[in-house]
Amino acid sequence: MSKSTRSPATYKDIQRLTGLSLATISKYYNGRNVLASNREAIEAAAAELNYRPNAFASSLRRGVTRTVGVLLPSFQNPFHLEIVVGIEKYLRTHGIGVLVTSNEQDGTPSSVNAVELLLSRRVDGIIGVPALSDSSALATAVSIGIPVVTVDWLPSGLDADSVSLDNVQAGKVATQHLIDHGHRTLGALVGEEGMWSLQGRLDGFLAAARAAGVTIADDHIQRAPINVDYGYAAMMRLLAAETRPTAVFAGNYDLTVGAVAAVNDSGLRLGHDISLVGFDSVELAKVTSPKLTVYVQPVEQIATEAARIMNARLDDPDSTTSHVMLELPGHLQIGASVRRLTD
Repeated sequence: MSKSTRSPATYKDIQRLTGLSLATISKYYNGRNVLASNREAIEAAAAELNYRPNAFASSLRRGVTRTVGVLLPSFQNPFHLEIVVGIEKYLRTHGIGVLVTSNEQDGTPSSVNAVELLLSRRVDGIIGVPALSDSSALATAVSIGIPVVTVDWLPSGLDADSVSLDNVQAGKVATQHLIDHGHRTLGALVGEEGMWSLQGRLDGFLAAARAAGVTIADDHIQRAPINVDYGYAAMMRLLAAETRPTAVFAGNYDLTVGAVAAVNDSGLRLGHDISLVGFDSVELAKVTSPKLTVYVQPVEQIATEAARIMNARLDDPDSTTSHVMLELPGHLQIGASVRRLTD
């Protein structure tokens, strides 16, 4: 491969040549003291690899700012906003401020990459609820020594800590509730391919169905982008199916809101003509008639754990402790939207 088409060298390339830890290499490029022998080895490897620190690395040659960036996919989802509140509450007690941003502004994609913006503001770490499009930029942050903790989803190959719901268990619990009420014709609203958290919930849904000997028709699993309009359309497809499911599991907040709206517009009665278990829609559950049964994430605990892990990384930047992948259990909040079928 010609030099002009070779991928740019990274910290890991320098690590392979020198045998030094990524923490030591990061210390050098962030302007901190390293042994003279290590400095010489890094500089020699960088020359051989034609490694050039990018603009992000240049901006990081300074002391800590006691600021953590919080990356969201959007500002429209209550779950994301609750995560920010929990992170800020914990970090503030440890003298750390937060800077919140998103790649979506006013409902449309921003022209400025949110991770690049956070790095240009010299944040000491990033806690992210990442979108698919954030993976590469977060990998860049990690490669220059910025600690990253992801929430809700860990992109494949990203060398970072992660805190999330136990999504498989969530899908199992929600589906078992439907099965325990006698439902055998089940449907599910889940995200598009590649949505890690939604895939876990679907895996749990399918596992519970298999364990009960329930077969799920292909057209009863509706994949849709996770927003209210697509959730509405997907639920309408289920309600119009030749064999309509008697019960449906909606895999996230937006899909749940769309599903409830579709049931209302269809003329069917929630909890009578169609049963539904929603997700994370605690406030919505209070105003539906009958009250909606929902699976609830431990949002405050997820946010606190993410902030705690980040604080520990910042307190000990040279730590070689293995990355954490923490999954937390939620709970089913019982309403009256699931009808008990009789034989």
